[in-house]
Amino acid sequence: MSGRLAGARLAATLPQELRALLDALPMPAMLVAADGALLHANAEAAAHPPPGEGAALFVPGIGECRLVVAPPAPSAQTQRLASLGFMVAGVCHDVSNPLAAVSSMVQILQSKRGVSAETLTKGLASISSNIARVLAITKKLGDFSRVTGDTPTPLEIDDAVEAAASLLRHSPSGQGVAFHYAGAPGARVLARSSELQQVIFNVLLNAAQAMQGAGCIEATARLEAARVVLSVRDQGPGIPQEHLPRLFDPFFTTKQPGEGTGLGLAISYEIVHELGGSMRAANHPQGGAYFEVALPASAPP
Repeated sequence: MSGRLAGARLAATLPQELRALLDALPMPAMLVAADGALLHANAEAAAHPPPGEGAALFVPGIGECRLVVAPPAPSAQTQRLASLGFMVAGVCHDVSNPLAAVSSMVQILQSKRGVSAETLTKGLASISSNIARVLAITKKLGDFSRVTGDTPTPLEIDDAVEAAASLLRHSPSGQGVAFHYAGAPGARVLARSSELQQVIFNVLLNAAQAMQGAGCIEATARLEAARVVLSVRDQGPGIPQEHLPRLFDPFFTTKQPGEGTGLGLAISYEIVHELGGSMRAANHPQGGAYFEVALPASAPP
């Protein structure tokens, strides 16, 4: 008897209860005989056969089979819980380091009698520095979860870029960086001034840090249909391919501990999407990282 006929014969003897069970599953599922013959597949599996070999099981009257099931797509609630879990883990990790340093310094100062003025000064400076790190993390968390009732207003994209570039020039990471900008005079976007500057500054700062504070950042603004698109390219090493899918995740960072919380790009991404725009990152064909921010354009007055 051929394999196909044998498979058809086995399928005909498959208990109806088992067929009903497979049909009731919410994800693609199918039962395959030991020789690979298909015994039964539910509607989802008929349209999208699940990959993999499946799990071995024994069906009375049929013998050894394999149950092949595709995992269900995560629900929106599952995704939110997963994101929350990553965020909480990131907060615990970033906050625990400075708190541990504060605790250690307090124990050192308490364990000594007649602490010198120099030791006390250094100890208090260390405590103050680490507390500032914790406060910076909590501030960025507040920015990330902000709720604002301000209405977006028309803003010149060139003015926002110049303001962000000025902030970059006065930051430690941006003092040695050259900035070349090809603007779009008259192009305006619907946004909130402080948030728009924050988005652009975060992108520029990320570029400057990728180049370790030395190199050139090239930015261009252009009007495309009903959007204003700002593109930024740096001369850094680019973004590892495995990091691209997580680049805008909260607390995802490749920086050394204490050098960044991994919230800058995540906050920027949320701001842009809240304003009805889009933000993406890629590697430029000629080298370096490439960021693109697109926001709804505002009609000229």
